[in-house]
Amino acid sequence: MEKHLLLTVSADREASSNLRFIRHFFDALCDLRITLFYVASRPMDQEYHFVPSILERGRPLEVPLEEIKSTEAREALRRARDWLVAEGCGARNIETKAVYSRFGTVLDIIQEGHAGKYDAVVLGKRCVSWFEELLNDSVTHRILWERIDFPVWICRRPDTGFTRDVLLCVDGSDASLRMADHLGFMLGSAPRHRVQLLHVLTQDEDRSAAMFQSAREALIENGVNASQIHEKVVASSTPAQAILQEARQGRYAVVALGRRSRESLEREGSRLNKSVTQNLLNLIEDFALWVSK
Repeated sequence: MEKHLLLTVSADREASSNLRFIRHFFDALCDLRITLFYVASRPMDQEYHFVPSILERGRPLEVPLEEIKSTEAREALRRARDWLVAEGCGARNIETKAVYSRFGTVLDIIQEGHAGKYDAVVLGKRCVSWFEELLNDSVTHRILWERIDFPVWICRRPDTGFTRDVLLCVDGSDASLRMADHLGFMLGSAPRHRVQLLHVLTQDEDRSAAMFQSAREALIENGVNASQIHEKVVASSTPAQAILQEARQGRYAVVALGRRSRESLEREGSRLNKSVTQNLLNLIEDFALWVSK
């Protein structure tokens, strides 16, 4: 089944970590359908009507690329497209899209993610910093994670000696299982990816067997070979640090996890109120972080 990714693009040549990650992680870029997406600053002379709700699921104000006045946008999209074609992605599999910003770059990307029904939204270095700022704002933080219904890939610094393996963190939540399903779909029957299931034990009771079984079934149903799936339990009172240590030791290309609901975090008390996802986002430097709500 075709896999459709939305890759954000900026004028900063150093912010193309999402493109380099895609090149490193997938054997055949020709198996992917890619939309390159640029959010341009709105020209001062453009008539603009503010939409009062940033929760609207409508499509952002899209403009044909030839009408975008920003030379930076046109050049950045052309450069990204040419690079992907040179790396083996078929030109027919690549679409370029530019919009004038309405709500700010990250929220505009989220709008497009909803409207385009992409399998994942893949952020590069610059968008990661904007994303971090929004997560630190409590109001926008809640809006983001209540409304995102697609996986987000957050890319830092790929292809620096890393494997193509994935560390899949499982905690028994629905979000964790959705990530297992997403991971299985993206990997399919690709033989070069090893999946390490990891459960961080923070309490005395170990229920990892059932969690591993559910995640394993989701992966296998999507075509991942059972021999590629492995399991590990570690005990720690600081899950993010335990995950980070495991990721670095195994030199994983991806750390994948489900983002648990705000309500479930609040039920567990203030010690865990800052989510593992947010902690990892603040700490990662080398691997890609895949998050599913």
